[in-house]
Amino acid sequence: MSFKKFLIASISTVLLTASPLIGAESNSAAGFYAEGCSAFSRGEWDSAVFLLRQTVANAAFNTADANYMLITAEIYAGDEKSALADCDEFLNTFTNSFYYSRIQYTKGKLLYNLKEYEKAIVTLSDFCHKNEKNELYPSALFYIAESLYADYKYEEAEAIYERIIKEFPENEKVSAAQYRIESIAQRSREEKLLYLLKQTGEEYLSAKEDYEKQLKLSNSDTITREKLVDYQQKNKELEEQIQDMENQIQQLKVLQAEKDAQIALKEAEEQQRLQEAEMEKLNQQKENQDEVRRLKEKAQILQQMMNRKKGE
Repeated sequence: MSFKKFLIASISTVLLTASPLIGAESNSAAGFYAEGCSAFSRGEWDSAVFLLRQTVANAAFNTADANYMLITAEIYAGDEKSALADCDEFLNTFTNSFYYSRIQYTKGKLLYNLKEYEKAIVTLSDFCHKNEKNELYPSALFYIAESLYADYKYEEAEAIYERIIKEFPENEKVSAAQYRIESIAQRSREEKLLYLLKQTGEEYLSAKEDYEKQLKLSNSDTITREKLVDYQQKNKELEEQIQDMENQIQQLKVLQAEKDAQIALKEAEEQQRLQEAEMEKLNQQKENQDEVRRLKEKAQILQQMMNRKKGE
């Protein structure tokens, strides 16, 4: 069974079994769960978080399904620290859950978002080691590379970006990986320019110092005017080189900012797609629930009619 079908089936079952209890026990965990699912489907993340926390506080409803939805709602509500803590709790409690590998991936991604890069690499590497066939495998590789990139380990990051492009050419992370490879090339060029700028700057300062010394001796027989002109020309050339390198570095910084903005945009678009997909699934579940309820009502009416006929 696919993850989407499993999620739809599990949450639909809870909604159907909880709905009869809501009228009599509006404050019960079952009621909180059903209302939390409804808030989730409407994209009311803060409300969903509150209701689902009330749900899992009840031992009978502290299930893998409820906790998975709580973590998802916390992420969409922007409370990543709470989501990370709940991921740890989930992984310790629901070791045999269908959601286990997905929560492990989510934990790694949250660690990356919170700039815990070394921990993110360890968590996501463990996920990849155990889940080579998982649909999230390329994304996990990408965030390992992103963590290395953020930690200035460009060569290691580049190798993983290249692997993503080669082994998963249809994956949505490919374009971002390509941007990063271009960024690494730009950073490498920028580092070389900075090194040359440092060397040229030191040479310029030394030449300027020599010029000033010779200028003081210009009235003596120890230096000719031609030598002063040579010093001036050398200083001018060095100044021009420094200015040119500074311009190049500035251009590279602008290009780097553009690449970073493109990747951030793709991340935002992907997050939006995920939210819409989750909401669409829950809306479909609610429609299925309403249809089942209507069928049950019709069945009850038919049963009552049949019972009357039998009584006659």
